[in-house]
Amino acid sequence: MKRLAIALALTLTLAGAPLQHAVAEAPPPPARPSVIYFIGDGMGISQVTLGRLAAQRRGEPYHFDRFQVVGLAGTRSANYEVTDSAAAATALASGIKTNNQAIGVDTAGRPVKTILEAAHEDGMSTGLVTTTRITHATPAGFVAHIDHRDKEAEIAGQIVAAAAQGYPQVLIGGGKRLFPADHQAALQKAGFSLVLDPAGLAGAKGPRLAALLADSHVPYAIERPAGHPDLAAMTAKAVEVLRAAERPFFLMVEGGRIDHACHEHDAATCIFDQLDLDRAVGWALDEAERRGDLLVVVTADHATGALGISETVKLDALLAVKASAESLTRRKVDPGDADQALAWVEQVKAATGVELTPDEVRAVWAKDDRYFARTQLGHLVSSRYGVEFYPVDVQEKAHKNTHGHDGAMVGVFAAGVEAERFAGVYENTEIPRRMAALLRLTLPGAAAAPATPAEGQRR
Repeated sequence: MKRLAIALALTLTLAGAPLQHAVAEAPPPPARPSVIYFIGDGMGISQVTLGRLAAQRRGEPYHFDRFQVVGLAGTRSANYEVTDSAAAATALASGIKTNNQAIGVDTAGRPVKTILEAAHEDGMSTGLVTTTRITHATPAGFVAHIDHRDKEAEIAGQIVAAAAQGYPQVLIGGGKRLFPADHQAALQKAGFSLVLDPAGLAGAKGPRLAALLADSHVPYAIERPAGHPDLAAMTAKAVEVLRAAERPFFLMVEGGRIDHACHEHDAATCIFDQLDLDRAVGWALDEAERRGDLLVVVTADHATGALGISETVKLDALLAVKASAESLTRRKVDPGDADQALAWVEQVKAATGVELTPDEVRAVWAKDDRYFARTQLGHLVSSRYGVEFYPVDVQEKAHKNTHGHDGAMVGVFAAGVEAERFAGVYENTEIPRRMAALLRLTLPGAAAAPATPAEGQRR
């Protein structure tokens, strides 16, 4: 019996040896991973789906399909069931619900720490990349604290002040007009390489980088000039600079113009910016697979436009569109001037394949309002090709607070280190809280904020 017991013990030990050896060889998880946090502004599930259909039609990979961990996040703000981008950015950056239009402050106007600020304070490198102005609501939500998103000149000043304190180490986006000579000089004094020409981004060096690639927003992908870096290139450059510091980093990357296209009911333009974001996500997923020290999370601040993909959708026609409704309405047209109207109809037809009727021309130019004109044109072209949005007059008259956002839940997609944390159904405030827990950071505002505002705070 004694010999039997010894033999049995030896057998179990040997049988267990390969398993023990395999466990010992498995790489341990990083003490603290790096994070790339993608936000598709206005990117509801319908926008993700439209991009997927377009990629399939073009025979291209769609990198959202690579995610194995998927969740859903609610997006309401503290005072509206439908959030604007400022309140959503605050939720996604600081883990609290605040009022629409407010950035980086709670409902009482008190500043709240963002996850980027917490990461910087704890020794991580940090960066912001966007296809909007760097002072726009989403990037501002990670570094600024102000009562109204429209105070972009003040937000620019806050960004420069933060840069003087050493964060973020990378700023890439538009908004050059909001950084006059004194701001540019302050950035350079703080050690930033300053890039003001898109062609200069590829060769730019760190250890700090401020690249202001357009006076306002970065051009839509559908008509981005040749040689202008796409969002994947902007992301790769940011990571290159941040990795050079040889410490974990936190990077927020916004595909911001998906939202603009959907405000303008421009399905074709939405598709190209959605695919632009998807390529950047694909680059990040490749990076996570190569290195094993990276978490990639993709979500949206809200959905925009109530985009509907109908049974009459014409993907080939949408993919053949060559210009945005915004660019096609840049010069005002007098529908009463026959020659001017005819020339514009031919311009629209050449760019979109749609020949507008005289009544449609008058509908587009019914008001002395370029925003209305491009929304009306986008709506007409999209509808002709089987993609529907809110009625333009309803959006114009009733949606005064958000100009066409919708209240649908948005997707959360995660891959890499401890991605499983982001599965499930929850409010958007949970995303930075779960990131902070993984990174061992503290978001004091999130801990103190109530999950649901008092009834008297809501409107």
